[in-house]
Amino acid sequence: MADMLAGSVLITGCNRGLGLEMIRQLVTSSTPPRVVIGTCRKPDEALQTTYCKETAPDETSLNLKRLAKVQQIGSQNQIYTEFLALESNVVDYKSLPGLVEEVGAAVGPQGLNLLINNAGIMDKCSSQMFGIPLEHLEPHTFSNVMETNTTAPLMLVKEMLPLLRKAATVGGAIGVRRAAVVNISSIMGSMVVSRIVRKACDVSCTVRKVCDVNCTVSKAALNMLTKILAMNFGDEGLMFVAIHPGWVQTDMGTSSGMITTQESISRIFKTLPTLMEKHNGLLVSYDGTVMPW
Repeated sequence: MADMLAGSVLITGCNRGLGLEMIRQLVTSSTPPRVVIGTCRKPDEALQTTYCKETAPDETSLNLKRLAKVQQIGSQNQIYTEFLALESNVVDYKSLPGLVEEVGAAVGPQGLNLLINNAGIMDKCSSQMFGIPLEHLEPHTFSNVMETNTTAPLMLVKEMLPLLRKAATVGGAIGVRRAAVVNISSIMGSMVVSRIVRKACDVSCTVRKVCDVNCTVSKAALNMLTKILAMNFGDEGLMFVAIHPGWVQTDMGTSSGMITTQESISRIFKTLPTLMEKHNGLLVSYDGTVMPW
């Protein structure tokens, strides 16, 4: 990143995959945010073996549990970013006030510039790559995916709204450097595009028929939520955007993914600063392409 993505960034679901890579790229950037906050259910386990070995000056000094000063070298100057790792289960709504208090203390009077709702789940079975066959789908499974992928991001936005509003009052152009929420969604949540993608996928007919009812419906709801929030709070200077990260090689995307986590996040971080008021409420691909949904 040539320029700072945002002054302060909060990312959920940082134990692995896309969230973990977001943390890695932000704190190793030559122009890191002033504050980077990552949350996951078990921060002690998340970065001890992956993140620290790759980037920390002292491999024993940093994990997703402790506040740390990560020294980065950029140009001729030494740049420091404050990294805070917090334990948080996105569906434990009673814990959200405590999370808001910790985030507020970290970002200070400037408020929170960027919230990235990354945490998400997708149930799979051994007989197919994506989803559970409709014949085997249980109500609680569908409800769990909807809660994690749609309800939880909404509740987090609700609780973080005062900190986002505080950042928005500083003024300036609408965008991630002012006050924004980025919801990590999927092309499969697009009612227009998902049909085309399903036909193009080199997968069995059975998979195309079900194509993970849980995840696609939850992401379609997340896209609608993004649109509604943009309509309700855009006039306050807040931006809400849904991002399709690509078919990524992660636990959810499987090894069949077309791009790596590094490439996906690198391109997302290049795209985010280009988004402006006209993108508020839209679904945008990792490469900046506006997608119908």
